[in-house]
Amino acid sequence: MALDPLAPVRVYRSLKGHSEQVFDAWLDPKKIALWMTAPAGDKSLRVKTDAYPGTAFSFVNLRNGTEINHIGEYVEIRRPHRLVFTWGIDGQPMGASRVAIDFEPNGNETFLTLTHRGVDQEYKERTQQGWESIIAAVETTLTPKKK
Repeated sequence: MALDPLAPVRVYRSLKGHSEQVFDAWLDPKKIALWMTAPAGDKSLRVKTDAYPGTAFSFVNLRNGTEINHIGEYVEIRRPHRLVFTWGIDGQPMGASRVAIDFEPNGNETFLTLTHRGVDQEYKERTQQGWESIIAAVETTLTPKKK
């Protein structure tokens, strides 16, 4: 059976934390600097985000001596239930790359569904792994460090 080239990348995860906390971790510049760098061992250089629909964001990381600027625009921000944004790397065409994240409260946990549409077939597996790593890193920003 052939893979559907239009099928989105999807990640389902239950995270420890109230939906407000989980949602806010995607918009808080200090937390973004942590979760954006964790999967590849990058260093965060700059995080620019106004977190309003129609505004752009920029997350610049240093990876192996090269600056990588993750860019996009917020399309929908409905705290604490849904976040939608375009997604790409500066200097590369974004095309129709769009990420929607749904947050469903479940007591002290949040069910998160991330759907990334517009990913080229050749990058789907890498994109899936990347989002899984990022979501795991987001969860670590929600857990206070033990002293």
